[in-house]
Amino acid sequence: MSSFLLVGKPNSGKSSLFNLLTGLNQKIGNYAGATTEKKSGKLGSYQVLDLPGLKSLRAVSAEEEISKREILNAVASQTPVVFVVNGMQLEDNLMLFSEIADLQIPCLVAINFKDDLEKNQVEIDHLNLKDQLGCPVVLLNSRNGDGVSILKKMISSNLFKTPNAVCRSLYDEIHDQVIVNKYQQRVADFTISKTQLDQNDFFKRQKIVGSIARSNISDLSRTNLFLTNTKKWDRFLLHPFYGILFFLITILIVFQSVFYLSGIPMDWIDAFFAKVTEWGRASISLPWLADLVCDGIIPGLGGVLIFVPQIAILFFLLGVLEHSGYLSRISFISNRLLTKFGLSGQSVIPLMSSWACAIPAIMSAKAINDPKERMAVILASPLMTCSARLPVYTILIAIMVPATDSGFFNAQGLLLMMLYLLGVLATLLVAWLVSRRNLVPGNSMWSLELPVYRVPNWRNVFYNVYSKTKAFVVDAGKVIFIVSIILWALASFSPQSDLFIQEKYQSALSANGSDESEKKVSLDAVKLEYSYAGYLGKTIEPVIRPLGYDWKIGIALISSFAAREVFVGSLSTIYSVGSEEEALIQDRLVNEINVITGKPRYNFATCLSLLLFYVFALQCMSTVAIVRKEVGNWKYPIIQFLFMLFLAYVFALGGYIAFS
Repeated sequence: MSSFLLVGKPNSGKSSLFNLLTGLNQKIGNYAGATTEKKSGKLGSYQVLDLPGLKSLRAVSAEEEISKREILNAVASQTPVVFVVNGMQLEDNLMLFSEIADLQIPCLVAINFKDDLEKNQVEIDHLNLKDQLGCPVVLLNSRNGDGVSILKKMISSNLFKTPNAVCRSLYDEIHDQVIVNKYQQRVADFTISKTQLDQNDFFKRQKIVGSIARSNISDLSRTNLFLTNTKKWDRFLLHPFYGILFFLITILIVFQSVFYLSGIPMDWIDAFFAKVTEWGRASISLPWLADLVCDGIIPGLGGVLIFVPQIAILFFLLGVLEHSGYLSRISFISNRLLTKFGLSGQSVIPLMSSWACAIPAIMSAKAINDPKERMAVILASPLMTCSARLPVYTILIAIMVPATDSGFFNAQGLLLMMLYLLGVLATLLVAWLVSRRNLVPGNSMWSLELPVYRVPNWRNVFYNVYSKTKAFVVDAGKVIFIVSIILWALASFSPQSDLFIQEKYQSALSANGSDESEKKVSLDAVKLEYSYAGYLGKTIEPVIRPLGYDWKIGIALISSFAAREVFVGSLSTIYSVGSEEEALIQDRLVNEINVITGKPRYNFATCLSLLLFYVFALQCMSTVAIVRKEVGNWKYPIIQFLFMLFLAYVFALGGYIAFS
């Protein structure tokens, strides 16, 4: 099968074009590093390789090395290239194209963001540009597909042409080294460095490319004005004080929205699962199957899926920040702070993507230039609050701080933001510790290319919300489905005989009274307590009792080591087994009584202890596996897991003691 490469600078819209060409939907965003590895897809008889954005073939970052290697391999095979250009930054983008052209690879040039050109009344003479570059040029818009059909026809007709070389003699690195050696051998006190040759190449290339760009743009001042508007916004958003203040306010609004906007859809989901449970009890004739479905599977899935609106809202708002170009600014303004912790602004993108999931964040850390910083991000990023923690946080916050009619800003959103900030602080401290102890040599060089501000591509924003939420539902759903069945079985059957259960029931009945409602509750409680699940929970109860937990919470803790979100589903299943009451998991937790004190089990101290435990604990086996894959051994993931578990226990213990 024939193939071609999709090449371009960061923020050129290359990945959006890849989606339109192939019908695939990879993660895209208006910031450098949105693509950190090559992606492949098909367009007719062609295989399309979408390479990470790169600034120059002389660049040295890990993601740019991927692109450079593929491009240099294409020289021998004469694999053609579709070079994507940001039309509003033509001269800057053509600098990279000139390096590709010097390699004499067949090319097509796709000038993107046609809508920006029209909006700013900028015309590019693409026919004349075609003659000067020596290869076909097409204008298009990867955001709405305008002009993409023309590009597809050009590709299918194999209209790739070898472009004109720009200044190949200065690019040829073998030639460069020959010159260096010649000058060094001729006169001892006269040397010329590779850096000097690179500078000569750059200035000559800039002069030629600048002339080409100026001769094909109708009004260069309008493109400069386009960039000037971005710079005006940056004076405020990149300000060392106001920029940070704006960022904190933005994040606060995001977390307040998670609670404020999700109430109604969560009620709809709750009503839906209530109807499904009612239907299940009425329709399933086999008693054991009805119990499995209505007391195990449905409560387990419903207990987590009810939080999908909050997760979707969070993904939507973070997507708006990504696609507007603001996320790169967060990297810039945080760079000064992060350097104190052994990181740089380059770490912000992987760390903030951990708010969705730590796994892609750890994988995207390969884009970080500094090996020491890369290791720090890999080991610290699981402390960032991922979407799997959100169901745990929101249900415990709802118990600790009951909702009021205080409007958009309330204590629930503020507490959620504080938990996220605590995760950030813990991440920075662990990164600082890792960077100090890690013996891997460092390389602190880092540069950032800020994109222009844009109205988000809503199609891509909503698709990212859909794909991420779907991934959460599918991944969590599969685990919760299996865990719910296992927990139902463990909670429904006992190693003890019926006679033993009856004796324990009689003892409980004598202690609690003889009221009919108390008889029912006591019998259910005794059956659960002496089930396999009960014994499992009581095995670890001595260890977790100082944290304010009982054996039921212990069962949920054990099961959630597979995935954090399983915690809520496990509790929902445990409290549903043997109970005929149809109630929200939140109501079940609120009504749960501590049999020793006679007070609510989920009081403020216990909820705070659980929140702190889940802030720090690495309860995700998939994350442990991916860390092992990235670092190449089990030493670091095991240390990471045990260290975070230790932190979780210590902070949970401190929180419970302080507020009990």
